[in-house]
Amino acid sequence: MGKASSPDYSGAAVAQGEANEGVVRNQTYANRPTQTTPFGSTTWGTQAFTDPASGESVTQWSQNQSLTPELQEILDNQVDIQGNRSELAESLTSRMGDEFSESMDWENLSPAGDYVDPQLTMGEPTQNSLNFDNAANISDPAALRGRAEDAVYNQAMSRLQPEYDASREQKEIALRNRGLGPEDAAYKAEMLGLSNTFTDSRDQALWSANDAGRKEAGQLFDQDVEKRGIDTAEALTMGNFANKANAQNFDEARLANSQNFTQTMDASKYATSLRQNQMVEDMQKRGFTLNEINALLSGQQVNAPQMPSFNTASAAQPAPVYQGAVDQGNFDQAKSQQGIDAITGLASAGMGFL
Repeated sequence: MGKASSPDYSGAAVAQGEANEGVVRNQTYANRPTQTTPFGSTTWGTQAFTDPASGESVTQWSQNQSLTPELQEILDNQVDIQGNRSELAESLTSRMGDEFSESMDWENLSPAGDYVDPQLTMGEPTQNSLNFDNAANISDPAALRGRAEDAVYNQAMSRLQPEYDASREQKEIALRNRGLGPEDAAYKAEMLGLSNTFTDSRDQALWSANDAGRKEAGQLFDQDVEKRGIDTAEALTMGNFANKANAQNFDEARLANSQNFTQTMDASKYATSLRQNQMVEDMQKRGFTLNEINALLSGQQVNAPQMPSFNTASAAQPAPVYQGAVDQGNFDQAKSQQGIDAITGLASAGMGFL
C-alpha cells in the first residue's frame, strides 16, 4: 500500500484565480458591443494600462460616442446658446448686486389695518314701571254726596227761607190787624200752621237733596273712574310706546354699529391687503434680476442623445478547479485509510492463530 499523495492546493487556487479572470475578461468583451442608431454610434476601445497599485499591465476600456453630422451641428448650436445665456446672466450680476445692496424699506409701506372693536350698543333700559301721578284721582263718594246734597239743599232753602220769612211777616201783620196777638190761641194756631208748612217744605227739600246728592255723587264718581281709566290707559300707552321706541332705537343703533363695524373691518382688510401687495411688489422688484438670471441659467439645457439599452451577456461560471482539488484530496485520503484498515485487520487475525 503506497501513501496517498497530497493535492496541490496552492496550484489549484492559482488555477482557480486564472479561471475567474478569464471569465471576467470574456464577460467584459461580451458586454462591449458596438451600437449604431439613427442618432449616431457608440464604440469601445482598449489600451494597455499599468495598474499603479500592483504595477501589472491591465486592459483599460474607453467608450466613444459619435453623433451624425446633423445632430452634431444641433448640439454645437445648443452649446453656443447656453454659453451666450451664461454670459448674459453674468452681465446681470452687477445689477443684481445693486438691487440687494440695501435692505428692504418697510417704513415706506402703507400701514396695516388696525384692530376693530365691535362696540356693542346696549340702548336705553326698558321701562318696567308706570307713573300715575298725573292720573285723575277718584274722589271719596261720601264727600261727593255730601257736597251734592248741600248744594241742592242750600239751593232749595235759598228760595224757601225767604218765602217763609215773608209769609210769616205777612201772617203776623194780618193777625194783628184782626186784633190777635201772640198770646191768642187763634194767633198761635195760624202761626203753627205756617211753621208746619215750612217744615214740610224744608223736609221735602232735604229728601230731594238726599236723592239728588246720591245721583250726583254717583255720576261724579263714575266720571272720576272713567277719567282715571283714561289717564292710566294713556300712561300705559306711553310706556309701551317708550319701550317700542327704545327697542327700535336699539335695533337701529345695532344695525348702524354692525354696518360701521363691517365698513371698518373692510377698510382694515383693505389696508392690510394693500401693505401686503406693496411688500410683494417690492420683493419682486428686489429679486427681479435674480429671477432673470435663474431663468437664463435654467433655460434650454444641452442633452446629448442617449443610446438604447441592450441585453447583456449572462455571467459564465468558472470551472471549479479548487473545489475539484479538495474533493480529490478527500477521496485519496479516504482510499488510503481503507488500505490501512485492511492491513490492520489481517495483522490482528494472524496474531490470533499464534
